[in-house]
Amino acid sequence: MDLRRLVLITLSFAIAGTARSGPVKHWPLDDRATYPVRLGIDAPTTIQFPGSLTALEGANVSARVEDNPPVLLSHQPGANFFSVRALRPDATGALNVVYQGKLFALTFSTGVEPDRVIAFKESKSSDGTTPSRRTGPAHWLSLLDRAKRYADLAAQYPALASGIERIGPGTVMEANGLKVITEEVLRFEADDALVFRLRLENPSRNFTRYAHTQLAVRVGSQSFPAALAEAEGSVAPQSAVVVWLVVAAASDGAPAELSLKNTFSVVVPTMP
Repeated sequence: MDLRRLVLITLSFAIAGTARSGPVKHWPLDDRATYPVRLGIDAPTTIQFPGSLTALEGANVSARVEDNPPVLLSHQPGANFFSVRALRPDATGALNVVYQGKLFALTFSTGVEPDRVIAFKESKSSDGTTPSRRTGPAHWLSLLDRAKRYADLAAQYPALASGIERIGPGTVMEANGLKVITEEVLRFEADDALVFRLRLENPSRNFTRYAHTQLAVRVGSQSFPAALAEAEGSVAPQSAVVVWLVVAAASDGAPAELSLKNTFSVVVPTMP
């Protein structure tokens, strides 16, 4: 089924709707939920997202009719929607949809009254506005978790790592008696954010305390404070610790717009 025909089918379902198939469903996006979708054999179910999709990964789902899958998928790369249809009365399947760097899980089963059109919408806040995907501690924690698991994601789920760039510069600098090694920097393109993995080494015979709430990264004369820091605030004598930073904006609140080609220096204010 070509893209033009899919668009016509989607529009006809959205405008008409019938008592047998039910109205168009509008579901809020929540990457913590699993969405059950009812499929039919005689007509497709079309699922739409607010923007273009990065990847689709499924089980018991295929876009090839010759595979004789339980669930047949139709999707054009770069489109913000896809269609699925059951090929068996007892068909079941699952699909993971990668959208804006997040993973959304859908499960499929055949139903007497199949869903015909499902439109996902961005969740609304209490004041009726759509919250930014690029702000908030929960989102920074999500980026930090993905950065820590980057190697596994790249090996097992390459679609989830497709929007992440990584370098391991290994640059070394001194900061008030501490040796600061930038071991890894990851850039999340969809979020305009960087995650730094640092190694702080204390060669002295005394505890060195640092202000973990004031950690920052500098590029030239511009400072970028950490939106989130995973740091203990001290380094024991003749030992080392790993520190993680998320950088998402300049000190004046402007977008970071940083590249991995930038030269970074890490600001580690020490304390008495």
